[in-house]
Amino acid sequence: MPDRPTTPARPPGVKGRPVVPKPGARDAPARVVPTSERRRPVSEMAETRTAVRVQENAAGPAAENPRTTTAVDPEVFTRVGGRETDGVTLRMRERLAEKRSAERRLVLRRWGRRGAVVAALLLLVWAVVMSPFLRFDASAAEISGSGPYVDTAAVDAAVAQYDGDSLALVDTAALVASLQAIPGIADATVERLWPSTLRIDIDARVPVAAVPVADGGYAIVDDSATTVTTVTDAPTDLPVVNVPLGDGSDRVLDAVLGVIDELPVDLRARVQDINADSEDSVSFTLRDGPQVEWGGVEDSATKAQVLVVLLGSPEASSAAVIDVSAPTLPITRAQ
Repeated sequence: MPDRPTTPARPPGVKGRPVVPKPGARDAPARVVPTSERRRPVSEMAETRTAVRVQENAAGPAAENPRTTTAVDPEVFTRVGGRETDGVTLRMRERLAEKRSAERRLVLRRWGRRGAVVAALLLLVWAVVMSPFLRFDASAAEISGSGPYVDTAAVDAAVAQYDGDSLALVDTAALVASLQAIPGIADATVERLWPSTLRIDIDARVPVAAVPVADGGYAIVDDSATTVTTVTDAPTDLPVVNVPLGDGSDRVLDAVLGVIDELPVDLRARVQDINADSEDSVSFTLRDGPQVEWGGVEDSATKAQVLVVLLGSPEASSAAVIDVSAPTLPITRAQ
């Protein structure tokens, strides 16, 4: 019976199981495999392989046998989160630096555009406010609509107060208020005409009657009883209104002016004077014809139509009085 190979003795100080050589193998001293080399964690092995690749890349193509290198230089291999190397970190830093630089350039361009816009606005404001080419020239103002009772000197003075100012700074609302305060002007509109003048349209009050005033003379009034101007002598082209002074005179005057407003324009010019003791007793005399008893202000439009028809009839040519206070039953009287 052949002898079995004997298990070699374990070297002192080495732990682990001795390796038994296979039959027929060369006689060689048995090597004891340490337990720490037999069972290595997978993560540790992966880190070792990564370190080897890093060192191979650092050595370049001149390395003859990179796989035989197992030692890792701690300065070459630096774990970043367990995976990244110092070279990767450097590239990321460069990219982050480039990104920050691009962001700074973007911010600078953005603020540069904003600054350019602000500068353009300031230049535009200066051109509009301070430029001598945009200053208002009062002598070139276009004024239209002035009536015979409008004080043109007062209009020129109101416009001249803005002479030399920037056209953009002319207070058109204040100018309109100044014009409306002038007797004879009912309303006004002001429009800028660039680069240096204004267009002013005046809505003059239309006088419809002359009213005697207490201190002498006559007040020329429009259909709203607003005084347009005052004159010394009674005008020949306007009817003179005679109403009692005192309480209630405003209502009587309004009634008389309402009657005048209902008359046709050509007939209104023929009225010489109008008398009214109350709102219901209006009468007037024509310059070339009879006296007209009008009555109250009701049905004034119908009364005006009837009066025009009667004045064109043969019966009215010799009539001294025409009574249209009841427009459906007009009356003519010789005396």
